[in-house]
Amino acid sequence: MTSGTSQLPSAGRPVLQRWLTDAPDTHPVRVLEAKTETNPAVPMGLDALEMMAAALDDTAADNPRWSRKIAEFGQLTSMGQLLEMRAEFALALALTDAGIGYELGNTKIVNPDLLLLTGSGAICAGVEVTARAPQNINELVERVEAVSGGRFDVDLAFDGYPSRLQPEIADKAAAAVRAQVDALGAGSPAMAEVIQVEDPKNGGPLEITVQVCPGNGAVGWEVTAGVLDGPLGAAEYAAFEAGRGTQKAAQGRSLDGAPVLLAVDVSRYGAAWMRPGTVWAQRLAAAEQFTPDYPFAGIAAMRQSLEQPGLLDIGVGLSPHLPAADRQVLEDLCAALDWPCA
Repeated sequence: MTSGTSQLPSAGRPVLQRWLTDAPDTHPVRVLEAKTETNPAVPMGLDALEMMAAALDDTAADNPRWSRKIAEFGQLTSMGQLLEMRAEFALALALTDAGIGYELGNTKIVNPDLLLLTGSGAICAGVEVTARAPQNINELVERVEAVSGGRFDVDLAFDGYPSRLQPEIADKAAAAVRAQVDALGAGSPAMAEVIQVEDPKNGGPLEITVQVCPGNGAVGWEVTAGVLDGPLGAAEYAAFEAGRGTQKAAQGRSLDGAPVLLAVDVSRYGAAWMRPGTVWAQRLAAAEQFTPDYPFAGIAAMRQSLEQPGLLDIGVGLSPHLPAADRQVLEDLCAALDWPCA
């Protein structure tokens, strides 16, 4: 499932360049741009982002909330922040493609990221967007990406599902990658290294096998354990926990009774990509975490790909405690968007 424009913009990615006028070289998009000569996948990802930005730029003309969002985009400092904002862009494009009116939330008050509007301009629902990954996994991936320098592929294989990775584990993984990169650079084979992880939050000891090989700078991680109930259950738990923080909960309850969806990008949450949106919708809707006092009317588990504009897949689970009118609003919304809903 994808959404967004389909025509490649003109050379030079002019919208991104304008959005990044004052951005430093450490901005995540600038970091990607520096890899375009060594990693052929990077230009495709930047082109996809330009397509999204160009479509949104038309919408943003003379809109002060969008002007602030574009300024915020230019101030991002990490790939994790970029992916979260990109998820918000993907949802905005999906609404536009489906002809659903919306406006960005007002950053001066507590409200969701996206406010959905009726034909008369009244707010009928909201969408709050966030992203989730195991604690510190993004930091680990970004450390490894920095060390590999976009010249080699890195595979991180966990023999069990990690709930937390302490900073020293990232240090060890970075050192293992550096040693293998040096070996490959000298014409020698890169020998995989196994890192032992002892942390009670993981429910037992884990091993991470770090392997560097010739490639285009991709960094991937996977859980090699054959049973996925644990990893997928952890992803479900993380999706619900994303809505329990004080700020997020306030956003979920902020529209004077209008229902608010929590859209959680699980693209980087291990095995979450293996579950299609139709199954995510069913599992979320049936989850025990949907208690009567849960602050959001439903949860959308979504995925995106850096190489494609818009959404890759999504599934929406609605709270079983919703009033009939709110459920109808969200079911109609999902039908208009062609999103699986349960």
